Amino acid sequence: MNKAWKYGPAWALLAGLLVLGFATVPALAQDEDDGGDLEALLEDVGEQYARGYLAPLVTGMGANQNSGLFHTAAIPGTRLTVSFGLKAMGTKLEDEDKTFQTAERVTLDERYGIDPGDPRYGEEGTLVMSGPSVFGSEDDTGTITAYYAGLPIYSAEGIESLVDLDYVPLVMPQASVGGVMGLQATVRWLPDIDAGDIGKIKLWGFGLSASANYWLPMLPVDVSVGFFKQSLDVGEYVATDAQSMYLAASRSFALATVYGAYSKEESSMDVAYTYTYDDDGTDVEEEVNFSVDGIQDSRLTVGATLNLGLKLNAEAGFGDVTTYSAGLIFGF
Repeated sequence: MNKAWKYGPAWALLAGLLVLGFATVPALAQDEDDGGDLEALLEDVGEQYARGYLAPLVTGMGANQNSGLFHTAAIPGTRLTVSFGLKAMGTKLEDEDKTFQTAERVTLDERYGIDPGDPRYGEEGTLVMSGPSVFGSEDDTGTITAYYAGLPIYSAEGIESLVDLDYVPLVMPQASVGGVMGLQATVRWLPDIDAGDIGKIKLWGFGLSASANYWLPMLPVDVSVGFFKQSLDVGEYVATDAQSMYLAASRSFALATVYGAYSKEESSMDVAYTYTYDDDGTDVEEEVNFSVDGIQDSRLTVGATLNLGLKLNAEAGFGDVTTYSAGLIFGF
C-alpha cells in the first residue's frame, strides 16, 4: 500500500486543523460598518472599563504567542538544520470571557448628573460597568450606571464588542536554524499587517533550545529545553509581551513524531490611550495607562508531526486556558 495513502486520514485531520486556524483570522478584519475599530472604541471609556473589556485579548494573545514553539525535541548535534514554516493558533474562549462586569468608587459630580448645590455633590458613589467584552456578542452594548446609597442616579451606554469569536486567532511565520552542539535558534515575525478593526499587528520573537541528548546520548527519547520571548503590538494602543520556558520530549516513528512538553510561561498587556469625555458641555481628555497580566502561568502540551516531504504539525496546550496550534514546516 502506498504510504501517503495509508496515512491519508491523519494527513486530512491535521490539514483540516491548520485550515481552520487560518480561516478564523479574517473574522478580525470585518467591514467598518459592522462595528467600530478598537482604538476608537477605547477612546470612549476609562481605565476600569477597558480592563474588563480587554481581558480576553491579553489572555488569548499571550497564550497564542506561547504556542507552537517547537514540533519535535530532536535537535542534531553536528548536522545543520534549517526550517521555515507558518503557524496558526487559537485560544478557546468560554462564555464568561465574552462578557464582563466591574465597578469602581467615584466622586459624584456633573459627569454623573449631579450639579453643585445638590446634597449628593462630592459624595462617593459606585460606578458599575458591564457588557460584551472585545470578543463578545455584537448584538449588545455595554452599560455604565452610577449608584448612590444603592439607587441608580445616572446611566450611559458603554461600547460594543469588536467581533464575536469562540477562539482568539493568531497566524505567524517561524524560522529555525540548528545543529551546532545541539542548539537551535528560532525567530518569529509579523511586519505590520492590517487586521481590520483590530488595527495593525506587528510581532517579533526569538527563542533558543538545547538538546539534552547531545550531552546524554543514552536517553531513551529525544529531550530538549528552551525559552522563547515575544512582543506583539495590536494597533497603536495595545502591546503584549509573552515569555515561555519549556522542557520537551519526543519519539520519532516512520512518518510521524509524537511529543509532549511542560512549560512555565507568562504574558502581559500594556495599554495606553487618551480617554475623552464630556464634562458639562466641555470635552475633557484623560490619559489612560495600565498593564494587565495574562492568567496562564503553566501548560501541558501534546502534539504530533507528520512527515511526508513537508511537515504538518498539530498540538493542544492545556492550562488555565486551552490553545490549539497547527503548522506547516518546510526545510531540512
